[in-house]
Amino acid sequence: MAPGRGTCFEATKSEGLSQIEEVTNMLKVQTDALADLHLKIKNIQDTADKVGEFANKIRGIQVELGEAKRAAEQIISTNTGMGEIAQEVANIKAKAAEQQSDLILAKDAVDKLIPTNASMAIYTSLVLPRCRQRVRQHRAFL
Repeated sequence: MAPGRGTCFEATKSEGLSQIEEVTNMLKVQTDALADLHLKIKNIQDTADKVGEFANKIRGIQVELGEAKRAAEQIISTNTGMGEIAQEVANIKAKAAEQQSDLILAKDAVDKLIPTNASMAIYTSLVLPRCRQRVRQHRAFL
């Protein structure tokens, strides 16, 4: 066997191993990024669940306030204790306005979560096909 042939094979083998190592490193980085992305998505889902629970509580309060308002209107219509009832109705209206403000804040929080989640999906859809293609190319090379 000629001395030049062994060297050529060694160089090709070394090149191939170098490329495999490069792909392995890229896959490790991408795996870490995907794990981090998964954790962030889980955190967003947990936050969205909490916001949903908060919104349900606010809806319950709104129902209770509506019932209180109807009861107050009934009492006022009988012309008994109108001054005190009028004050209570004003307090109820103020609390309802405050609860409405909280509901708007909760809705805004949910709206902020949705675009973030969508942008992560777009990022994932752009990165994964390229990674898969690169791995296929390296497998074909081997």
